[in-house]
Amino acid sequence: MRVGVIGRSQLLLSSIDAVLEGGHSLSFIQTTRAEDYYEAGVEDFAARARALDVPFFSGGNLGRNLVPLAGGTDVAISVNWPTLIGSEVRASFRHGVLNAHAGDLPRYRGNACPNWAILNFERQASVTIYRMTDELDSGPWLAKAHLPIDEETYIGEIYAWLETAVPSLFAEALDRIEGRGFIAEDPAVRPFRTFPRRPEDGRIAWNGSTRQILALIRASSRPFAGAFSDLEGDERVTIFRARRFEPDFGFSAVPGQVCLRNGDNPVVATSDGMIEIEDCRTSSAEGGAAKAIVARSLRARFF
Repeated sequence: MRVGVIGRSQLLLSSIDAVLEGGHSLSFIQTTRAEDYYEAGVEDFAARARALDVPFFSGGNLGRNLVPLAGGTDVAISVNWPTLIGSEVRASFRHGVLNAHAGDLPRYRGNACPNWAILNFERQASVTIYRMTDELDSGPWLAKAHLPIDEETYIGEIYAWLETAVPSLFAEALDRIEGRGFIAEDPAVRPFRTFPRRPEDGRIAWNGSTRQILALIRASSRPFAGAFSDLEGDERVTIFRARRFEPDFGFSAVPGQVCLRNGDNPVVATSDGMIEIEDCRTSSAEGGAAKAIVARSLRARFF
């Protein structure tokens, strides 16, 4: 089967290898500017296109670039294209465009689904390979995979799983197109829409619950910018890893107050308990030096 490639990120770049290993061939690669946290950018896709001797496009108009190639393309695969792919492009390929969506369709639709799964205390993260339609994250699907998650799962763990799951599912989906075929959406499922998150959404509200704060830290951690707060108003502290701290005493403290040290780790009060900071960065330091700055005064407050 001749396969076109539309999109961004290491997930899609790795999927090219899975497509080729499955006995398929590529007809083109189309990408555009990468997000800051992506591990693969435009030049990585360009290099792959040169190595495979296939047409390469960056940015621009999808219809102008790709519709002329339709006759030699059976299906396209897509990850993280920043806009909806129009009907003219989708209809130009015999089997349309298959998209990898990091959510369990038809329920979890929208952006940042893995991050919202952590914030919403879901029991699993998911990915679905489906055929794109005019409606966002809607269409018949071919393959799904799920990862059990709990209140210790970090977003980086979900992304590491996706790095393996997405290429494998694309290969599985291509094999199923002319076999089992597409499975229609269940109309009885009520969609749940998640909306984009920005780095500033990682600001910690210390008057929230310990559970909520830890979820925000886990959902905002690497490869993203991290959850953050300002120490005494002049030192930005970004927290990448933390855990619940259970003191062996009762206490009163202002939410956001640095209360004690557990070894080298600062312990900070929330509205209903304490958290222990295990990994952080400040405006001026990393690692242990950053934790020492946070813990240098037990009168200090996060704002």
